[in-house]
Amino acid sequence: MNNSRSFSVEKSIQKILTEEKPKTVRKLIQRTLELTEANEKQVYQTIKDLEKRNAIHLGSPKISRKLPKTIPDFLFKLHYFSVEFWLTLGLCILFFITVLLIPETSPLLFLRVIIGGIFGVLIPGWTMTNLIFPRLYEAIDQYERILISLGINIGIMIFSGLILNQIWVMETPSFVIIIGSLTVFILFLTALLRILIGAGKLEFNISLSRFNIFKKGDTK
Repeated sequence: MNNSRSFSVEKSIQKILTEEKPKTVRKLIQRTLELTEANEKQVYQTIKDLEKRNAIHLGSPKISRKLPKTIPDFLFKLHYFSVEFWLTLGLCILFFITVLLIPETSPLLFLRVIIGGIFGVLIPGWTMTNLIFPRLYEAIDQYERILISLGINIGIMIFSGLILNQIWVMETPSFVIIIGSLTVFILFLTALLRILIGAGKLEFNISLSRFNIFKKGDTK
């Protein structure tokens, strides 16, 4: 491919990315083929060259999920937030049932281990992270959300244990009641917060841009 044609293909690719913003590389290639006389192999190679020179940046499209505006929309319509809410609430109920009601001699004891393990590692921290970052894919992505949840979960467990040891009896039932009740409370508080934000009645945004560990590459 001669220099003039190569330059033309590059300009077409950059123009398409700027003005049309195709969601996939395949769509970018197809649109470039429509505007130029180059073949598919040449277009693909040009895209690779542009990316190698950092003239363009290709990546996964950012997922955007709008927050529901009403309680019925939040709870009873099939979307990420309703599924997450009911799944977390169901795990909370199972946590109470399996740990408090299943005896140690029961053949269902393995359920206590599984549900208790999930709670001990993730669920309280996950609900707290959702309260701090109610929107999805805005301040943090899901991988960062999981990492933050794991750290917060450890803090919640340690803090709850210290407080419980001072004001109550440090036993399994009391610990389960404290952790489970706290998780349910945060879960409903997060649901209310998300509904208020979705309805435009509340502005809530926390940015981690000042923390180097969560900094993204520069965006243009």
